[in-house]
Amino acid sequence: MSKYKKAKLPNSVYKNNNYLKVTYSGISKLLYYFNHKLLDLNVSEFYNEHIIEIGGGAEEHLKYMMSKKIKSYTIVDSKIFKKKVLDLNKKYRNIDVKFLDYKQINILKNKTKYTRLIASHSFEHFGDFENDFLKLLPLLRKNSILSVALPCDPGMSWRFLQFISYFNQKKLYEWKSLKQKDLDDARDHLTSAQNILKILRFYFFNIKKIFFPFFIPIVEINIFLILQLKMKNFYKR
Repeated sequence: MSKYKKAKLPNSVYKNNNYLKVTYSGISKLLYYFNHKLLDLNVSEFYNEHIIEIGGGAEEHLKYMMSKKIKSYTIVDSKIFKKKVLDLNKKYRNIDVKFLDYKQINILKNKTKYTRLIASHSFEHFGDFENDFLKLLPLLRKNSILSVALPCDPGMSWRFLQFISYFNQKKLYEWKSLKQKDLDDARDHLTSAQNILKILRFYFFNIKKIFFPFFIPIVEINIFLILQLKMKNFYKR
């Protein structure tokens, strides 16, 4: 039976916390810069008073924002990022930066009601996206906004980008073949952008969408998809 065990992949990036070296380097760094900037495009500063970011420990969206109106910024992520996140209080002295361990977060006991939720390339990692997403909504005020960035995976442009990135990243990841990267990607991105969009369309109306870089409203040919959803547009069924 041993030959049917789940394959083990190199994990030096996660073990050594080299995520930034892998994701925010080369052409990927430029693409993610636009990703973060588009997340704030035409978003009123009214929503930036109390922000919660899901999965922003490695590279906080806060770095790409105008911080004048922000009073508190809470990041939910793995505890390996806790010190890095809390150190932001030294840089942003007028903002109360907080950290929540995603494994221990108790939404029912969280007294803060946020004016904005930011999820940049995190929702695709949810194994049970619909249920996990709905559990986050009680954290938000009725007049709040959700800013979401998704990779257009699977899709032609995303696949081509991953093929190129394999050669740039295989040393840090210690991959021996493209098949290892494909398996790692399949384990990492559990819910496709297409399915996330279908679910969000069921629960929200008047969703604002930006497709990047081609701006043609087809997921399969773009690299990123940016969504803005207002809580007031949640369907009450």
